[in-house]
Amino acid sequence: MKTKPFIGIMFSMFVVALGAFVWRTPITAYQPRSEDESALKRLFVTYISARNNREVDRFLSTLHEDCQYMVDKDLTVSKEKLRGMLPGLWMQNDDGRAAFEKCMAWECWNENYYRTGMLINPRFEIAEDRAFVQFKFHAGIFLDENFFHLIRENNRWQIIAFARPMN
Repeated sequence: MKTKPFIGIMFSMFVVALGAFVWRTPITAYQPRSEDESALKRLFVTYISARNNREVDRFLSTLHEDCQYMVDKDLTVSKEKLRGMLPGLWMQNDDGRAAFEKCMAWECWNENYYRTGMLINPRFEIAEDRAFVQFKFHAGIFLDENFFHLIRENNRWQIIAFARPMN
């Protein structure tokens, strides 16, 4: 009977897909393996908490003065320009009205209007005073890759660049 192997393969694929969707480690539950990872974890807990609570100054405190921040698939801005865009960039979907001529929030591009999200499944690459951290951003059914480049100056980690992959 040829249907049994097919059913077995389909079941295996289902289990793998379910595992990828269900088993997640949010940054708040992540167990750091070094002092640098502990410091980066604290930074990202602040970053996502400030974003979710619409705390502009606290959010911007996680960004380096020279940060380049991707806000749209065609637009990367400086920290200063981002300061002028917030909190409107976040708030555009909170009240059901767009704050900009076109929708700029990543959630809006994908028609997922979620006010809050989590950073999950962190991957850290640290080399002296530079770091690259990759997360998945999870909000509702929405799941997206997030890439962060960081720099440590005066014993303080800050985000120097933020981007998402473009298809």
